[in-house]
Amino acid sequence: MTTSHNMCNDHGGFLLDDLLSQFSSSSESAIINNPYQSTFVTCNIIAMLCFIISSFTGNFSQVDKLWSIVPAMYAWMCVTDTRTTLMAFLATLWSVRLTYNFYRRGGYNGLPFGGEEDYRWEILRRGTLGGWWTLLTNKFILGVFNLVFISLFQNLLLLYIASPSVVAWSMAMKRTHCDNDEGVQNLSSLNALDGIAATIFLFALCIECMADNQQLRFQNKKHAINSVSGTFASATKSIMAKSAENKDLVDGFCQSGLFAIVRKPNYAAEQLIWISYYFFSVAASAPATWPHSQSQGTVLWVNWSMGGFILLCLLFQGSGWLTEQISTSKYPAYRNYQRRVPLYMPKITTLWNLLVGNGHENGGKVQ
Repeated sequence: MTTSHNMCNDHGGFLLDDLLSQFSSSSESAIINNPYQSTFVTCNIIAMLCFIISSFTGNFSQVDKLWSIVPAMYAWMCVTDTRTTLMAFLATLWSVRLTYNFYRRGGYNGLPFGGEEDYRWEILRRGTLGGWWTLLTNKFILGVFNLVFISLFQNLLLLYIASPSVVAWSMAMKRTHCDNDEGVQNLSSLNALDGIAATIFLFALCIECMADNQQLRFQNKKHAINSVSGTFASATKSIMAKSAENKDLVDGFCQSGLFAIVRKPNYAAEQLIWISYYFFSVAASAPATWPHSQSQGTVLWVNWSMGGFILLCLLFQGSGWLTEQISTSKYPAYRNYQRRVPLYMPKITTLWNLLVGNGHENGGKVQ
């Protein structure tokens, strides 16, 4: 292995200088065998293809089509031991679920370049939100935005959130090739931290699945009712308005079930998924006996791949703000919903009511 000597140090790929050292070799064999380089090259090729295709078709959701696919692909490119295999398997579960959800919403219709475009891109193109957003009505500025943010940044972010697999690969290589390192024998392929990370990952994945299914059922029912016009539709909505269970349909947006706990449960779960994924890279530095014995090695809680989930959370802050702006402009009752229900972090009182069996909180109904 051309880069094995770079891993035989005290950090095993954890610090930034260790990350940069992985790019020191430019040979073809190193690029193929080293996921630091192979994933980065693949990411940039995909980003350029997304930019070219979206520029020619005018459909800016090319990255959206790949969002649920490429992180799992990067994870499989790092497989070398039990931990990295587990990480790739979990990433694949996430990928299959999200890809299916995107498919059933029409995201892949008219492939390879068509399909439904995220409605938010059109709103940004039109400058509907006003302020600085009106700059995007200029075609040149919109093109730069497409290149820098939509195509490059988002693809690099997808690589970054999957980068704990690269760190885990580094530690696996250290365990395999650095026989003279005194701490190597204390590292294990799996430990208690892996179990904690996997449990949180699967829990968040289930929450995300439930939230998307609930939202889809609501939207289908809403569209079915709105497709009926005339006196019958008015009478139906009048009857529905008298029922608390149909408040969602009357107001025009989902606010029961998981949506009575937080306004964006699927976004919240997505962030939790990749936070938990990061802890596999932390587990890669932990001794086999953790947490029962700390004497055989120190757990490195911070490494460069942490930036992936941090940037993802920041992206969701911006994305959440944008969707909130759109919702408040469309639905008069949404501002009251904002006052009652938090965006991502549930209230302690709401969670307590769920634990003690009281399913009603803040006027919403948790089912």
